[in-house]
Amino acid sequence: MSIKNPSVKFIIFVLMICTFSIGYTEYAVMGILTSIANDFHIQVSSAGLLVTAYAASVCLTGPLVTIISVKLPRKPVLLGLMAIFTLSNLMSALAPNFAVLAISRILSASIHGAFFAIAMVFASEMVPPEKRAAAAASMNGGLTVALMLGVPFGSYLGDVLNWRAVFSIITALGVIGFLGLMAAVPNRKPKVIPMLMNEWGVFKHKQVLFSFAITILGYSGVFIAYTFIEPILRHSAGFSTVGITGALFAYGLGGVAGNFFAGKVPLPLLTRTMIGVMIGLIGVLAVFPYIAIYPAAAIVATFLFGACAFGTPPLLQTKVISSSEGGTTIAAAVSVSAFNLANALGAWIGGMILNGTGSYSWLFAGGALMTACGLVLSTFAHLSEKKSVYEYQVNKG
Repeated sequence: MSIKNPSVKFIIFVLMICTFSIGYTEYAVMGILTSIANDFHIQVSSAGLLVTAYAASVCLTGPLVTIISVKLPRKPVLLGLMAIFTLSNLMSALAPNFAVLAISRILSASIHGAFFAIAMVFASEMVPPEKRAAAAASMNGGLTVALMLGVPFGSYLGDVLNWRAVFSIITALGVIGFLGLMAAVPNRKPKVIPMLMNEWGVFKHKQVLFSFAITILGYSGVFIAYTFIEPILRHSAGFSTVGITGALFAYGLGGVAGNFFAGKVPLPLLTRTMIGVMIGLIGVLAVFPYIAIYPAAAIVATFLFGACAFGTPPLLQTKVISSSEGGTTIAAAVSVSAFNLANALGAWIGGMILNGTGSYSWLFAGGALMTACGLVLSTFAHLSEKKSVYEYQVNKG
């Protein structure tokens, strides 16, 4: 079953369905932590380990699976990864205990990095260089739509029914994504067969290393707070099921807005724009606990949180791909791993802060501090870029 000569837009749309499904399963847990904790009679901070386990699995398996599959035709690899994703989420829906749920989450995460890396490079190969940021934003579009629609809807289902219904829906989405890949994605090898020795040379590029470090340190600040956003909103704003659903929708809507904005940024302005977005993110994190006690203000703050949080990934990923000539696949996989390492680190630090202080407010202080580290690195990266441009102009002159 395949469609003859599918358009580039349709292929990217199918890839977005898959990234939506994968993004949904990654972030949905953050909207149903209370439901999972109550079902298995554990603390919310313990349930938060599911986030850490997923993200850690992405970090470890993403580059490895990508290396194994980098020379293979894209279509069977993407189909195989999506099949594993679908079965692992079915396992999550049927998990009899917390340990099985954790194992299924690790298995689901094992395909995450490789799928995003292959899909992102595949999409970038189908468009001209000046549209690569938009292609990266399209890949992240699946994630942001998952945040806007999937996470709040999942949180609502978790309250009204139970958390297992959420994973059942994700399983169905996995089946749809699998069928879409089978029908739309052309069965061809990479335009240029990657040489692994050349691929690893990507780590010699200073701006690539800067991007990875900015991601790990700066973006972990987002997940210190966002991992526990559902119980935070219940506690601070006094939201019930409907309020939580609305706030999570606002976060996702902000994520879509930030992602759309980032996709329009031209290559020379990536780092400078990233500095501005991080300053905004620090500001939002700093004031969030003080204004979230008012329901309307909590919705607005959550929207701004999402906009700043998802204004950075397309910028960083485009920066990595544009700076890694000859090693884009490995670079893209490590970039995804870096984001998930930030996810795992943030969730772990957030859990420690919550256990140590017993206060959700301190999560935002920790998040702002970590994001400030990313801001410092972004500034150094910008100065390094300016120096390189100056030296190039002097040598050319």
